[in-house]
Amino acid sequence: MVQRWRIKERWEMRRAVLCVVVAVFSLGVAACGSGSSSSSAATRTVQVDGSTDKYNGDFLAYFPNEVTVRPGDTVSFHENWTGEPHTVTLGTLVEQDLAAAKANPNAAQPPINLPSLFTQPGPKGEDFAQNAAQPCFLSSGQPPADENTPCSKTQQTQPAFDGTQPYYNSGFLAEDATYSIKLSPNIKPGTYHYYCNLHGPDMSGSIVVKAKDASIPSQADVDKTGTTQKNDIVNKLLPAYNGAKSGQFPIPNVKNVAGYGSPDVQTAGINELIPATIQAKVGQPVSWTVVGPHTLSFGKAPIEPGKYYSKAPDGSWHLNPAAFAPSGFPPAPEQNQNTPPNAPITVTPLNGGSYDGTSYKSTGVLQSFPPALIAPSITFTKAGTYTYVCLIHPKMGGVVQVS
Repeated sequence: MVQRWRIKERWEMRRAVLCVVVAVFSLGVAACGSGSSSSSAATRTVQVDGSTDKYNGDFLAYFPNEVTVRPGDTVSFHENWTGEPHTVTLGTLVEQDLAAAKANPNAAQPPINLPSLFTQPGPKGEDFAQNAAQPCFLSSGQPPADENTPCSKTQQTQPAFDGTQPYYNSGFLAEDATYSIKLSPNIKPGTYHYYCNLHGPDMSGSIVVKAKDASIPSQADVDKTGTTQKNDIVNKLLPAYNGAKSGQFPIPNVKNVAGYGSPDVQTAGINELIPATIQAKVGQPVSWTVVGPHTLSFGKAPIEPGKYYSKAPDGSWHLNPAAFAPSGFPPAPEQNQNTPPNAPITVTPLNGGSYDGTSYKSTGVLQSFPPALIAPSITFTKAGTYTYVCLIHPKMGGVVQVS
């Protein structure tokens, strides 16, 4: 779940210019685009990820990607669950990561020197890294280097953010979670950046702190800007989506895809099986080219799509290994992380053998990103209607009708 289509060119999200009338209860007057100038503390909410009625997908972005507040205010982050895990991580160490990424924008993989939300796959597979999945608020030093060691309970107690902390991490944001950052009344005006410690510098945002008596945009302004930014991404991705639905793929000999995207859109993915209904014959192999992190799971699955995580009594987060492991499929090939972004696209077959619908059969999680894609296949031995889903992304399902 770490990568997306690699960037061919970066784009800047435009800020909406609008005029809204808001009720300023303390003053009893109407304001047009001026936001709040009250001396009382305010809260501004930022959306993490999101959805659209144009397609089933995810957004590796914060909406809006910049919010303006004052010392003593609160910035609240609301997680819109699409199956993609996120955090809100900031601090002086994060500033260093983001500065390094900005200095080398063409890197195949953006640098993340701080803990990442998931462990490196080991004998037991991938899991949450507790040094990143747990909240951690450090006044000095660095987070634990060991993936299985969370910050101490004392370091998990959240103070006000004053801009000097080296590491200030929300931890994993579960479905519909809200995470709030109270700004210290003594924080200096300036710009403070944050990112998701799984998706890295490509999923980042900023908190702009103005003077205590400054006017800031209202929540209506913030929401409007966030919606505009999200719609900009949707509109850039729609041509690729519409092309795929009409059978136009940039990869030769591709008929069915699991997930989709565009090389020009780094911050969004399409979580659909295209076409949604496949017509096949008994004994005829059916193949899908996978784009993104997905599973193709048939039969009674061990979990509902998107419900692949759990919280233990000690507060640690864990992945469900049954959801991520293959069943009835061979292990998928590992993707070479050092493949140049402009390398020719390759498609590696993954033969899942035969299937009669009487058991659970799943590819497990396939990390399949351009230019090295994976194409699992199944040969159906009986006529019938076979439904299947992706266990990572909610509402991502399809049907194979075999005659």
